[in-house]
This record gives sequence, structure tokens and C-alpha cells, in this order.
Amino acid sequence: MDEGTFIPNYSAFIMNGDNMSPTINKGDHIVVDNEQRAIRSGEIYLVGYKKQKLVCRLLLDRQTVIFVFDALDESHEEALDNINVIGRVIEVKTLALD
Repeated sequence: MDEGTFIPNYSAFIMNGDNMSPTINKGDHIVVDNEQRAIRSGEIYLVGYKKQKLVCRLLLDRQTVIFVFDALDESHEEALDNINVIGRVIEVKTLALD
């Protein structure tokens, strides 16, 4: 993901993968609210995991988090303590190509 302009409490990125298609496609611009770090099960988040930044849907089951990628038929479970929730994705914009 390429970082964009800095605004306090928000981060902007350009999606560089297609693992969240059709919800978020490669090249879409996303806005992350860095203050929204508490997991609301089923919402999409930017997380730090194993030295990577991932955009995925999170499902919370007590102290276990399930990573769900909309384009894949698989998910991944991880202990809540092993991830860093950077923020919740609050907006997705697709730029029109002329």
C-alpha cells in the first residue's frame, strides 16, 4: 500500500492487492481511522501482522481473531495478542478512469 496525505487520526492508502475484491479492488483508495482500533466483528481493518500491513475483515472470538479475505475461500486464525490493529477502514474510493 502506498501512503497518501497525513491528516491527524486518519491514514490514506492505495490498495495494491486483490485479496479483498470485490469489496476493495487493486488501485482503490482507502481511508483508515487510526482511532478505531477496537474490533467490531465483521468490519474491515488495516492490521500489522508479521511485519506486514494487511487489509482484511476481522472476526473476533474472545481472544482469537479470524482474518477473512473477501476474494479467498480461506481464513486464518490468530491470537489477538499477535496482531496490531492500526485502524478501521472507513471509506473506499474507486477513481474513475477516463
